[in-house]
Amino acid sequence: MPTMGQVFNPWGPPPNDKDIDANFLRKIANHFSAEVAIGYGSTRYRQNLDEYQIYSDNSNLYLLAEDTLGNTVGIGNWLNKPFVTDTLDISSAIYYQSSQNESDQNRSYVIDSLEKRLVGGGNAIPIHLKIHFNYNRFRLGAGATFEINSKANLALKGFPDFISTYESDFSRFFTRKYYLTAGVHYYDFWDFSYFADVEYGNFRLSNSAFPGENVSLSNYWNISFPIEKNFSEYFRLVMRPSIDLKSINTIIPTGQSIKTNMWNLQFQIGLRVSFPLFKKCPISNCEAQKEHHHIDKKYRGQPIYKWQNPKVGENHPYNMNEKRERFPFLKRK
Repeated sequence: MPTMGQVFNPWGPPPNDKDIDANFLRKIANHFSAEVAIGYGSTRYRQNLDEYQIYSDNSNLYLLAEDTLGNTVGIGNWLNKPFVTDTLDISSAIYYQSSQNESDQNRSYVIDSLEKRLVGGGNAIPIHLKIHFNYNRFRLGAGATFEINSKANLALKGFPDFISTYESDFSRFFTRKYYLTAGVHYYDFWDFSYFADVEYGNFRLSNSAFPGENVSLSNYWNISFPIEKNFSEYFRLVMRPSIDLKSINTIIPTGQSIKTNMWNLQFQIGLRVSFPLFKKCPISNCEAQKEHHHIDKKYRGQPIYKWQNPKVGENHPYNMNEKRERFPFLKRK
């Protein structure tokens, strides 16, 4: 019969012999998996500046403050590298009112009241590596993520175009994250598996863009809902949408601290591979595709990216490897 090779091995005990099993170390290793992925992210910045006066000229935004002599000065670049300038002349500036019809881009404005939320964004390319220990529907692990981030472009929310925007002084910076992760497998549909994961750890920003003497960091959270396409019991395609929740605090020359929320929406795609329970069959002409025996050892018949137990008749008239070839009908019998 064509399927006899899948259920009987003449070189060893019958396949239902339970005495032959994987060794203890392989059983433990089989619970571990590694995931690597790359993707795209959009970082959203948000600051609450209600307690500050803001000065807008034709190209820049400044926070207004007083120096030790009582003179009004401007604080620029307060996201990451604050500096003080005393060249501002606010005597001719117009105090902005939401109802005013003034729209001269070349005029200067002082924003004293109203809600002042500086918001904007930048792009990111994240690459991550995770190691999981899987048990039933739960998993625990650790990981590291490396991100390339673009410059930040921000604007005062709800204000017209003639109010200047904020552009960071860096063109790009790097983020490194190290974390612990935990997740649960909550649903299956056909060969798709659905998970909910959470990360908790710390992150580091490029010191050249965010100097440690100016910027303090906190720990961060990441929540994701990965969907996995199961190609086999050991090999999966992972699609991982997620959100980072993190913030920084920047010390400005007045001694005050400005908090910036740096939330990051991401979508990554990658692979997750588990350690196989049995070694690949070493006999090159063995056509058994299920897990099978040779003498006193058990082997898997398929590579890790194929199921070890294909349905009866699925491989007729050729086995899975032959079906993958370009011209299987030319194979010599």
